[in-house]
Amino acid sequence: MEKWLEGLEPVVVRQDLKVPYRYSMGATTSRFFIEIRDNRKIMGIRCPQCDVVFVPPRTTCGRCFSQLHEWVEVGNQGTLETYTQVRYTTPVQPAAAPFYYGIIKLDGADTGLAHIVGDLKGQEPRIGMRVQAVFKEERKGNMLDIRYFKPVGDEKEAGSRAQGARPKKKVQKPKRREGEKSRIKVKAKKSIKKKTARGKTKKMVKPARPRGKKAPPPKRKVKGKK
Repeated sequence: MEKWLEGLEPVVVRQDLKVPYRYSMGATTSRFFIEIRDNRKIMGIRCPQCDVVFVPPRTTCGRCFSQLHEWVEVGNQGTLETYTQVRYTTPVQPAAAPFYYGIIKLDGADTGLAHIVGDLKGQEPRIGMRVQAVFKEERKGNMLDIRYFKPVGDEKEAGSRAQGARPKKKVQKPKRREGEKSRIKVKAKKSIKKKTARGKTKKMVKPARPRGKKAPPPKRKVKGKK
């Protein structure tokens, strides 16, 4: 059956195949990118049960599986939690190497957002560094509408916290009832008095011997003598 291949030379053809298509992000992710594109706002979504704000947003909580519908605006500043350096360039990378990827926890969010850390001015990023989002002038509705996150020296600069970001909760000490404090002091004083009373013991003091004199030997009783 292979005799028809005799005398034929193989022909090798190299070509690139392109398949253009459109990807639907869904209603939740679409709103996230529309807010960045049109209003330069970064939105999160809060779980009603866990009280966790997810950024980027999702439709279902991964902890309690609740459906998420409550949108909140988070800050465009945050804290760099970790980072890595890209040392080689590939067509799928959004920037030419070398550059840094980081995970930023935005103010008001409970999860991290992965993005580029730029404008470092020759310095290496550090964990715990404050960074701020830099938006492109021409935005198309995707993650690259945020050009990168740059370091922020002063936390009081614009965008440090947005409306809807939750402030830190203050831990309140339990209030004492009236008279409770004085009772505690009285009990403490009574316990101290009891301890001092119990701890006192009578000490037997031996008379001091004069120097140079030996103690007399003890008297022995002799049997038979009256």
